[in-house]
Amino acid sequence: MIDTSKFHLKTIKESDNYGKFELSPLFGGLGHTVGNSLRRVLLITVPGAAITRIKVDGASHLFTTLPGVKEDLVEVSLNLKKIKFNYSKNEPVVLNLSKKGPGPVTAADIEDSEVCRVSNPEQHIATLSDAKSSLKMELTVERGVGYTLAREQKTDVVGEIILDASFTPITKVNYAVEPTRLGKKSNYDKLVLELWTDGSIEPVKALKLAAKDLVNCYSQIFDPKEYEDEVVTLSALPISQGYDISVEEIELPLRVTNALKKAGYTTIDTLIKAGRAEVSKAKNVGEKSLKIIDGWLKEKGFIWK
Repeated sequence: MIDTSKFHLKTIKESDNYGKFELSPLFGGLGHTVGNSLRRVLLITVPGAAITRIKVDGASHLFTTLPGVKEDLVEVSLNLKKIKFNYSKNEPVVLNLSKKGPGPVTAADIEDSEVCRVSNPEQHIATLSDAKSSLKMELTVERGVGYTLAREQKTDVVGEIILDASFTPITKVNYAVEPTRLGKKSNYDKLVLELWTDGSIEPVKALKLAAKDLVNCYSQIFDPKEYEDEVVTLSALPISQGYDISVEEIELPLRVTNALKKAGYTTIDTLIKAGRAEVSKAKNVGEKSLKIIDGWLKEKGFIWK
């Protein structure tokens, strides 16, 4: 029996939002297997925190115009979804933002709590036009994994606006496999893995969480445990359900996002069904924008032609 566990994890470089690691020596052929598995799990299962709902003074719904604020509430909500938090509790926490103009409103203006703080304070939220302008809101931050759609959530609170939320703290993962030696044998792999985070989690901690999730997953094969939860087979669900994500989640210039929506491409599903060539015909959607879409879809595991 081959022992595949005899390798070392070496940290080559690490900062608050970047880590470069080396796993070596891996049994020949395992480099790509381990690298691709870790990459997928890092992008899918590592938990993070995001704003899930807001209450804005003077606004009863998402399409309200705020006096003295240059951006509309839709654009403000898109900016809010880009804010990342250091938060490890399971229950929701409410943070407050109160700012008077004139000038920009950023994530640094959000009042941190003892257990929850902003990890990208430079993120722009809105612009107040004059000294009489103000912006006041309550932000509910929750911890989760993956992505949740606003349409799948409900609220009985008057004036509360639910947002789409992307919880993953991992922004990008790359890996490369190089040949290496073990003693006299040269048919071993060296896996070099790079990962970028939003700053809310240490790269090495994210890597270990992903590895733990893989171990838990594979343990169900050799040491299965019974459970009573109902299992829903994804193949039985409509294909579009997995792609029902707004194009607003792709970080494109607002004019390009609006152009896509105007052309009828409101979700990832509509983009994929149309295909790259057809989408390129939309007004204001140039090659630069298409490359951003290409990269985003690839990063999230979607495929389009």
